[in-house]
Amino acid sequence: MKKPSPIALIVNRTKLDQFLAKQAIAKGAVLRANARASKFGRGGDGTATLTLQDGTTISSKVVVDASGAGSRLTEQAGLDTPDWTQLMPGLQYEISGTAKQDALVELFFGSHRAPGFFAWSIPTGDHAARVGLASRRGNVKKLLDQLVGEKWPGAAIEGTKSGSVLVSGPIRKCWSYNFLVAGDAAGQVKQTTGGGIVIGGRCGQMAGKAAASFASAGSEGGVGFLREYDKNWKELFGSDLRRMSMARKVFAGLTDETLDRLFAVLKDNVSEIEEIGDMDFQGKVIGRMFRKKELVKLLPRVAADSIRSIFS
Repeated sequence: MKKPSPIALIVNRTKLDQFLAKQAIAKGAVLRANARASKFGRGGDGTATLTLQDGTTISSKVVVDASGAGSRLTEQAGLDTPDWTQLMPGLQYEISGTAKQDALVELFFGSHRAPGFFAWSIPTGDHAARVGLASRRGNVKKLLDQLVGEKWPGAAIEGTKSGSVLVSGPIRKCWSYNFLVAGDAAGQVKQTTGGGIVIGGRCGQMAGKAAASFASAGSEGGVGFLREYDKNWKELFGSDLRRMSMARKVFAGLTDETLDRLFAVLKDNVSEIEEIGDMDFQGKVIGRMFRKKELVKLLPRVAADSIRSIFS
C-alpha cells in the first residue's frame, strides 16, 4: 500500500531522547540520570512523594508517571494497571549490506515468523534496514535470525535492541489525587502494533499541561485539571483504541490459513484502505473493513480459531 506523500519518519530514538532532555533542562527541569522511582506515596499534608531505588525521597505537588511498561507506581496511586501479561518480548536489528531497499515498510505474518504478532522491516538507507519482531511464543532471537538469514543473506548486524511490546490497551482511569499516568504505563498504545510514540507523546503533553495547572491552582481548585486530562485524551483517542482492541483480539488467534484468507479480502480493498487509512488513527479503516461482506463471511472461521487458541 502507498500514500501520495510520506506519513512517517525514521528517527534515531537515542538522539531524540537526548534532544528532548536538553529542551526540558533549558526550560528549568532537573534531570536525574540512573534514578528509578520505586514507590509512590502521599504525605500527611497531601503532597506527593517518590522514593528512588537508592532510598532518596522527593516531594512534589503532583507526579506524572510516564515510566513505561511494567510501572508499579500507578497501582500504588490507587489506579488499575495495564494487563502486564500482554507484554510480548521483542527484538530488533540494525542491518546493513542488503540489496537495494524500496521506500516501503514490509510486514511478515505467520506462525513460523512471529506467532501471535508480526515481524517488520523498515528501510533506513539504500542498503540498510531496521528489522525486528515480537512474538507471544517461541524464541524471538531464533525467529529473527531465521528471518534475516532468509530475506537478507549476508547482511551485517550493526546493532541490536531488545524490549517489550504492550498490546493490552489503556487502563480505565488515568488520574487520582496529585497523580497522572501517561504513555505505556497507562496502556496508551496501539494494540494492533504496540506503537505508542504519537499517542503516548500527545497524552504526555496533555498530562504535563494538566499537572502544571494543578500545581499552580493548588490542591482544592486543581483537581478539575487532572480529571480534564483523563476526559480529553479519551475523547481524542478512545474510539480508535477500542476498535484497535477489537482488531487485535480477532487477529491474535488466527491460523495461517485464516490469515491468508483475511489478507486476500484486504488485498481486494487496497485502494479504499490507501484512501482512508491512517497509521495512528486506525479506527475508521478498521470499522470500514469489518463491515465488508467478504470479511463477515470469515467470522465463523475466526471464531473457531479463537476458541482453538484458548485451549492450545
